[in-house]
Amino acid sequence: MDLTMDEAVRDLLNRERLAIADLRTVLGKLDAASGDLAELKSALRDLEGLFMLVVVGEYNAGKSTVLNALLGQAVMLEGVTPTTDRITILTYGEQAKETDEGGFLLRREAPLPLLREVAFVDTPGTNAVIKRHQELTERFVPRADLVLFVTSADRPFTESERAFLELIASWGKKIVIVVNKLDILESEADRRQVLEFVTVHAREALGLTPQVFGVSAKQAFRAKQAGDEAGVETSGLRGLERFIAETLQGDERLKLKLLNPLGVAQHVGTVYEQVVRERLALLEGDRRTLEEVDRQLVQFGRDMRREFESYLARVKTALLEVERRGEVFFDDTVRLRKLLVLLDGQRVREAFTAQVIRGADRDIDRAVTEMVDWFVQRNLQLWEDVMAYLAERRQAAEERVIGEVGGRFQYDRQALLNAFNQSAKEVMASYNEEQEGRRLADSLQGAGVQTGLLQAGGLGLGAAVLAFLSGTAFDVTGIAAGLTIAGLGLLVLPRRRRQAKRELHQKMQALRDGLAESLSGQIDAELRRAHEKLTGAILPYTRFVRSELGRLEAAEEELLACQAALRDLKREIEALA
Repeated sequence: MDLTMDEAVRDLLNRERLAIADLRTVLGKLDAASGDLAELKSALRDLEGLFMLVVVGEYNAGKSTVLNALLGQAVMLEGVTPTTDRITILTYGEQAKETDEGGFLLRREAPLPLLREVAFVDTPGTNAVIKRHQELTERFVPRADLVLFVTSADRPFTESERAFLELIASWGKKIVIVVNKLDILESEADRRQVLEFVTVHAREALGLTPQVFGVSAKQAFRAKQAGDEAGVETSGLRGLERFIAETLQGDERLKLKLLNPLGVAQHVGTVYEQVVRERLALLEGDRRTLEEVDRQLVQFGRDMRREFESYLARVKTALLEVERRGEVFFDDTVRLRKLLVLLDGQRVREAFTAQVIRGADRDIDRAVTEMVDWFVQRNLQLWEDVMAYLAERRQAAEERVIGEVGGRFQYDRQALLNAFNQSAKEVMASYNEEQEGRRLADSLQGAGVQTGLLQAGGLGLGAAVLAFLSGTAFDVTGIAAGLTIAGLGLLVLPRRRRQAKRELHQKMQALRDGLAESLSGQIDAELRRAHEKLTGAILPYTRFVRSELGRLEAAEEELLACQAALRDLKREIEALA
């Protein structure tokens, strides 16, 4: 670009470079694809180059013929099959020569005056059977300062041309449409109809009315070769040439040159606005999923405590039944008529064991064993449920955004989800129900034994209760001691019987309360342990979601600010007089 510009334009240029540099910085934070960053770098570099007019269109539309007609020489090959298989840049040179610059890029020089001011670019035809041709053309479009879109009068504005035109417009390019082969139409009315058709549909695709020129490039080329000025004029080429000449002079050329990198930057920025929105939507879904897992864990704890009460009730019921039988035993045994039995401590203990204890230890141990089995199974089910839920949500998310998010973000997210999945599988594979049951049983038994009433180190809960209850039998063995006067027993025994029943009730109540408190405390501890183990497995991903949400929200704010700055610059450039 000619750098002999006034201070205002130079200021715009500097601000444009800074704005695009800011955008590159933000895109770097988003791990943008190297190709997208290269597009921005290339657009800035092209600011210093020749004005670049890029000719595009479907194969056999006559792009090369249009170029040859504009230049007045057969610089490009022509044919009915795809002949241009690479990007060809035509620039001025004292002598005609051709240089293969690699990467499907060919540079041709020719001593033609028009090429001193503009570089013409011929591109492979789109919508051809050779897919690579279209890919080459699409990749080069961002470098264009002005696009000549060539369509053919025999198949004007096809659906594939509409799609390609919209792609070019998304890069913010100024587009001029050339309807070639106009001479194949027999009447002027037909020609006007085709040009109107193209204009209307191009306006629908672009949202604005583009410049449309109807030409017969082959007729124009032949007329130029023959020096037939009238033939060139009737071919329609002169109108296109005048438009190009006006564009290359003064402010319009400057505007287009300055707008080119802005269009590229806005296009790339828009792509990453969508990327950020998709990532944020994905993470927001993950956040809701993790919140749902937390809710499931809270509900799991509530359900477990509620279900635990039914197992605890069985232990309490067994102890209440012992108390009931104990009261019956005292009512029946502590009587004057059984004085001889009361004087025999061994017989009292045996009767108490047979009539009162009567398998209470087995009932309690059975209830605790079933409690253990229930807890182990429910805990394993929790892991399976959470795994299934996360897998379902992950699948739904992947189906929603597959092929759209990508990059390091998707890799990190997937790696963490896979890590949790693997961790959960390892936990479940190594989950020895029998071993876990023994550990839990030991903790419950130990918690029950250490209530203050059941100090029986090394014993199970049932055995400890049995030892406690058996000890209660000793309390009645001396009830009749000192009863040498039979009449005295009539006064003492009822009082001792009431005392024994009262003490039994107090001890059993304390035992029930103590066991309920200790077993409940142990279950709470086990629930916390299960919760911590599961949340610990998810924690790396939870941290990732929280940190990425914060990082992406900040990046989105910066990106939107960059886009706003680019829009402001575009308005200023378009307002240049």
